[in-house]
Amino acid sequence: MTDSPPDLGAVFDAAHDEFAVLSPLLWEPIGAATVARSAPQPGERVLDVCCGAGASALLAAAAVGPDGQVDGIDLADRLLDIGRALASRDGLTQLRFTRADATTWAGGPYDVVQCVFGVFFFADMDIGAAHLVGLLRPGGRFVATTWARSAVKPVPEILVDAMRLEGAPLPSMDDVTPPPERIETPETFAGWLTGIELHDVEVTEVPHRVPLDATTAWSIVMGAAMRAMLMGLAEDTVARVRERFVRLLDEREVTTFDATTLIGSGRVLRTS
Repeated sequence: MTDSPPDLGAVFDAAHDEFAVLSPLLWEPIGAATVARSAPQPGERVLDVCCGAGASALLAAAAVGPDGQVDGIDLADRLLDIGRALASRDGLTQLRFTRADATTWAGGPYDVVQCVFGVFFFADMDIGAAHLVGLLRPGGRFVATTWARSAVKPVPEILVDAMRLEGAPLPSMDDVTPPPERIETPETFAGWLTGIELHDVEVTEVPHRVPLDATTAWSIVMGAAMRAMLMGLAEDTVARVRERFVRLLDEREVTTFDATTLIGSGRVLRTS
């Protein structure tokens, strides 16, 4: 293990198989809730940031129709390839997937910018989000989804305990599961959205729980940013960590994964 932050594109590229397993359990319902808030209209232009395999981008493309346009951008090539295949299957020629850094993307202007589980990965969350807001046309809508304070716990903590008990080196938790303390409650999230110059700000808490068995629990570890904790470890070490992790889940009677999200939205002021 090194002290440098993980390459998130590489982490999610490596996680593509488990990411796909999680899609109907996590990414698709959460993406659908996000698109219900962003409400793309026929003919609109949408930017989907940190789009992964396209859970929200595909729905946005269906909503804008053939006269609209959706750009889905991410750093994980293998997830983008999944998204391209799904868009081709569904005939969504108005959806384009591109490997790109959201904080330097120069497209637009857009009617909607939406970002599911992405803003807290930016090196500077304020600067990155402000850049995205700057890609909106006057009156355009910005929508972001993040984990609620209660969410995800105690899975990362149990993984760390399993690694410690198996003698595996421990990376910084902040490097692999960025804690979005500044946006983990409706009040703080709304304040942050207002701080990046958005108006008519609204934040909604969306409860979602996933039943956990041993396979699903390990897919959550290996199909998300937590995977970075294990990258670089020998296969036999990872296997032992997995066995210990599953045993600890059972001992602590953790039977569901709390995937409660906060969906926040706001608008850019119209010019007079």
